[in-house]
Amino acid sequence: MKSVLKYTVAIAALFLALAACNKMENPTGEVAMENGKHICKMVLNGSVAGYEGTTVRDNIDTRSTSSWSDGDLVYIAFHCGNAIVPGMAIYSASDGWSVSFDGDLTEGTSQQCEVRFFVNTTFANENLVTLNPQTEVYEDVNGTFDYGDGTITVTASLTPKTGRIRFTGNSGDRLHVTGITTFTTFSPAGNLFSSTGSMVPLTVDTAGSTPYVYGVFTYDDCKIGVVGSDFAYTRTCNSSIFQAGDSGYMKIPSRLSHSNWKTGLYVTVNGVDFRMLPVAGYSEGFFLMGETEVTKAIYNAVFGDTLSPLDVPVSTSYGIWSSFITKLNYLTNLIFYIPTLGEWQYAAQGGSLSQGYLYSGSNIPGDVAWYTGNSGNKYHPVKQLAPNELGFYDMSGNASEYTCTPSSNSGYYYTCGGGYDDKESYIMTTSAVSIYNTTQSGLRLVLKTN
Repeated sequence: MKSVLKYTVAIAALFLALAACNKMENPTGEVAMENGKHICKMVLNGSVAGYEGTTVRDNIDTRSTSSWSDGDLVYIAFHCGNAIVPGMAIYSASDGWSVSFDGDLTEGTSQQCEVRFFVNTTFANENLVTLNPQTEVYEDVNGTFDYGDGTITVTASLTPKTGRIRFTGNSGDRLHVTGITTFTTFSPAGNLFSSTGSMVPLTVDTAGSTPYVYGVFTYDDCKIGVVGSDFAYTRTCNSSIFQAGDSGYMKIPSRLSHSNWKTGLYVTVNGVDFRMLPVAGYSEGFFLMGETEVTKAIYNAVFGDTLSPLDVPVSTSYGIWSSFITKLNYLTNLIFYIPTLGEWQYAAQGGSLSQGYLYSGSNIPGDVAWYTGNSGNKYHPVKQLAPNELGFYDMSGNASEYTCTPSSNSGYYYTCGGGYDDKESYIMTTSAVSIYNTTQSGLRLVLKTN
């Protein structure tokens, strides 16, 4: 079981204050005041149930059977009528529990409270708990408390709020995981959690596994994506796994063994999926690139538009594409960007699998590209012709594509690949045209993990 991180100076100071309160003569059971907060003794009846049948903390009806440690913190939201009074209790092996709370409690029995306990926090005090993907969250939202004669008795059975999963592989392997939402903060005053669906970075330890990731599936389709140093795979999981309290592991997929995993990272935005393919061997580092140009379906999902038909590429200005990426990053918690000229050309030429074709995937333009010779002077749905060596479609023809590499002319950027109205010399993998940023072109997304 992971140990709780050492607390900050603020926690130490609060512990001393609460410990001092416990030692005060208080025969009448009156509640003391400390820094504007109420402080009194507390009895905690209950236990913390962990994963795989483990017990995180034993029932503590008596101190002699307690498995709680000095400095353990429990956060309590006391329900008093329509109000919620936030409290924080701290445990001392010599004096038991002390609780501070900010507000007035109603005397009575079997009143509702919410109780939470955290293991492996990044930071924790009475105002804020900062969490991370390896934080264990245990809670009972239907606990009860009795209050009277200056003593609080809390009864709670805390259980995991999330599932957990780890990945096995070779020691030192690094990967990023998508599809899992993890908690980032807890506000005791607001009794609220915040969360993120950002990529989770992990490293395989010497025992052959990563730390556990504690969280929930980000989307109803239960997809998990893993991105390594030169690969990306996505798997659709059974919805019955990764439930609260579940614990499990997955083997990191590889080119030799990736049963049930699909190549590429599948990204979902407002119900629309698109695929990012790995590009390894580039001198500036590994990256992922869109299998196709941004289609109207993807564009609509980000901007809420209703462009049609959905499977054809979008052409617009550089400035609008910049706004598109900003909003896409916000919606997905990922970091997309417009490719550089070098990245685009390397991917178009087939990367480390390049066969040296003139066009992206063939020496015959009509095999892979919509251009003046076959387009009928219009855009065509993506993925109708053959892909290149890495699996990218339409990098030659259909819609010219922006790069973020500026040309020598101020306000101009290079575009690559040519369009449906271009001849062969403009749709080669080495072709690059300088255009002003308000001219309309398509876009192929790029994603990096480091």
